[in-house]
Amino acid sequence: MPKQPSLLRRLLGGLNRIDVRLTERLSLTNPERRRHPLLVWTANIGAHAGDSLIWGAITAVLWRRAKTDAARKWTLLGWTFSLIAALLVTLGIKGVVKRRRPGGGRFLYGRGADVHSFPSGHGSRAGIILTWATALHPGFASWAPLLIAWIGWSRVATGVHYVGDVLAGLLLGVGMGGVLRKIWHKSSPKAETKGE
Repeated sequence: MPKQPSLLRRLLGGLNRIDVRLTERLSLTNPERRRHPLLVWTANIGAHAGDSLIWGAITAVLWRRAKTDAARKWTLLGWTFSLIAALLVTLGIKGVVKRRRPGGGRFLYGRGADVHSFPSGHGSRAGIILTWATALHPGFASWAPLLIAWIGWSRVATGVHYVGDVLAGLLLGVGMGGVLRKIWHKSSPKAETKGE
């Protein structure tokens, strides 16, 4: 008699089927790509709006603008530490889970690049962006959720990630970002001065 899959395996299998169906609905099909080039362009730009290089450049600009503001630079160090921590944790999980990308390596994700999709590194970076948005720039917090939604949709629409990859990455980033921001704020030189 064949062995029945465990409850956990059945649950994960069910979630995976839902994830695949939802991803298929949100992905841009080839006919849609031909009919809506502007939508494809929007998705391709959004898919890379969360790239490490872009946020590294933004951080460098913010650092330069901080000049001699020690508190601002401390915040930027915490932000940078959070981004690096999220990247390392995401890569560690990807190395264990090894879920293949849904779209067969379209748009800069072919052979030799990161072929694993769970969790989304862009999703975890988006979570970090959300949790640090007000610290980076007060005005940024109001439109950060729109940026995050655009990045998440684009990663699925271009076939780079499943919906579950993006959501898991986002939750990971929000969790890590929230904890690290709280710890970083408590350990700031300004906070220590106040405590004396």
